[in-house]
Parts: sequence; C-alpha cells; structure tokens
Amino acid sequence: MYPNFSVNTGFGLRVPYETPISPSLSAGIQIHVSGTPTGSQFEVNLKNQQDDIVLHFNPRFDAAALILNSAQRGAWGQEQRQPLPMQRGVRFTLVIMATNNGFNIAVNNSHVCEFYQRVPMYLAQLVQVKGDINLESVQVYGGGMGSSMNIPPMGVNMPFGQPSFGQPSFGQPSFGQPSFGQPSFGQPSFGQPSFGGDFNVGFGFPSVPGVVPTPSFPMGGGGVPSIQSCRIHPGSRIFVRGFIPPGAQRFELNLLQGYNDTDDIAFHFNPRFDVRKIVKNHRQNGQWGQEENQPFPAYMPLMPGIQIDLQITCNPDKYTIFMNNQLIAEFYHKIPAGSVMALQYKGDITVTSVGQI
Repeated sequence: MYPNFSVNTGFGLRVPYETPISPSLSAGIQIHVSGTPTGSQFEVNLKNQQDDIVLHFNPRFDAAALILNSAQRGAWGQEQRQPLPMQRGVRFTLVIMATNNGFNIAVNNSHVCEFYQRVPMYLAQLVQVKGDINLESVQVYGGGMGSSMNIPPMGVNMPFGQPSFGQPSFGQPSFGQPSFGQPSFGQPSFGQPSFGGDFNVGFGFPSVPGVVPTPSFPMGGGGVPSIQSCRIHPGSRIFVRGFIPPGAQRFELNLLQGYNDTDDIAFHFNPRFDVRKIVKNHRQNGQWGQEENQPFPAYMPLMPGIQIDLQITCNPDKYTIFMNNQLIAEFYHKIPAGSVMALQYKGDITVTSVGQI
C-alpha cells in the first residue's frame, strides 16, 4: 500500500497542518513526521474535530521535556513526561506506530517510549502539527500485520532519518516483542527504535524503527529461494524479519542484479551455523569473488531457534548489516549499488516480512 503523505516542496508545509488518517487508526498504522523545531514547543496530535485527542506529542524545549497526553471531549488526561528526544534547530524524523495497547514512539530511529491507549483509537481522524516547527513531511502508512511490525513495502521510497550507527549496545530498543535480541516495541530496550512486534526500525536502527507496513510472505527455509524486487542506492535500507528454525545450518541473503537465481550478486550474506561464521562475497559474470569470512560476533545471539530482524544499509562505499540492532558485518562494494534489482533469500530461514526505505 502506498502511503498517504504530504512532502516538502522546498518551502515546507504550512502550520498548523492537518492531514487525514486513512485507513482508520488501528494497530500497525504508522505516522511519520519530519521537520526542524524552531522555537519553544510544537505539537503532533492524533485527533478529530470534536476535541478528542488520542495522542498528544508535545516537545517543550524551554522546559527540556517531552509531554505526552490525551484528551476526550476537551478534558485533558494526566501528562506523561519524558526526556527530550530532539534538539531545537536540529532536523528530526518522528515515527508513531499504533499497537494493540497504544503507541510506540521513535525519534531519529531511536525508541523513545510507549504511550498506552486511553481514548479509543478509531476517534482519531487527523494528524495535526502545529507550533514552532519547519515542517517538511507528514506520512501515514496503512497497517496490514496487526500488532507486528510494519515495514515499508519494497519499492516504496520515503524520506527517513538515517540512523546514527554507534557502538552496538546490546538490547537496542524495539517496538514490540522483545527479542531475539531484536528490539521491539514492547519491552523497550531503549536506544534503538523498533516498530511493532519486534522489529527495530532504526538500527543503530534502525528501527527502526523500528521504526512501516510490509506484507507477510509465505516463504520458507529448506533451501527454497524467494526473490523480491527492489532497487537500492546509497541511503537505502532493506529490512528482513524472519525465523531461524531449530537445526538450521545456514541461510543467505543476496542482492541480485536481476530476477533469477543465476544472476550476478552485488552482495552475498551467508551466516553458517554449522561452522559459526559469516561468509560475505559477490558474484560477477558468473564468477564468485574472494570470500570474506568472519566469526559470529560474541555479543550477538545468532543461532537457530530465534527470530531475527536484519537491516542492510547501502552506504556510498559499503553495505552495513545490523541484526537486532547490532552491527554484525560490513561489505565494501565490488559492484555498483545502483545495479541491484532484487533481494533473494534462501536456506534455513522463514521470512515473514520484507521492507525497504
């Protein structure tokens, strides 16, 4: 599904700004807001025209606090205060993901907090942005996976703040299920965002978030390859969520220059559980290059029987691979990134969702 969005045309969006939430707000819907704070405070409200506010997001820079709240029929609830996740004068990207219990919130790919639902979600009909902000874009992404992470569908490019990849700190945040190491909007291990079930959209996420909708695919392990169209360039990120079954020996992700198993591979990522190492390579004109091998990172529980969230980021000089918000591998370009046409996954992994931004 393509997002409902308004983007900056060079002069910004006029505030106060409103855009409809469509489809109606429910678990899995994501809202992305990008801009630059310019004054003492601004607001992002998920609301209707009758003064019902399902979520009030209000950074107050003079008070050095983020205020979260809700209102029904004009009556405000109790404020929830958090440390400020952004700076005045510095561009940000906010991701709000609706879950079964409320909202997971990430700023610049780092999970900030959760806000538990007080007012029925269906009452929210609009995203409203007002206050001291140079507003660049507001995007609403439809759900499709219930409470699990929604990632942008392959082929849909959208503005999104690049993660700042620092030292891997285990247990990065994620919106959702905690774990397999991957963050999840659920038990947040704050730091990296993750949207939804366990996925982290901004590894570094992603994480992500987390933190946007992506379909589930009936693809499986056992060596059966599956190929999904994608076009990447420096700045692109690909997200893969999957399950490594007990007894798994190895799986691979390949960035193909075509849509067939025999096409050249710009990047071959191949964790091998039987020998506890990660193999990286490329294939050009039908010939494999020199393998680059590395042991499994000691800090990363990469093993059969777990769910994983992977992020492959295309940088100008190399690919970086994050798993559950941990940097686990790098691979310098041997083939120009712009030639990639598809993602292939095969081997001992059951892939449940794939997305790209």
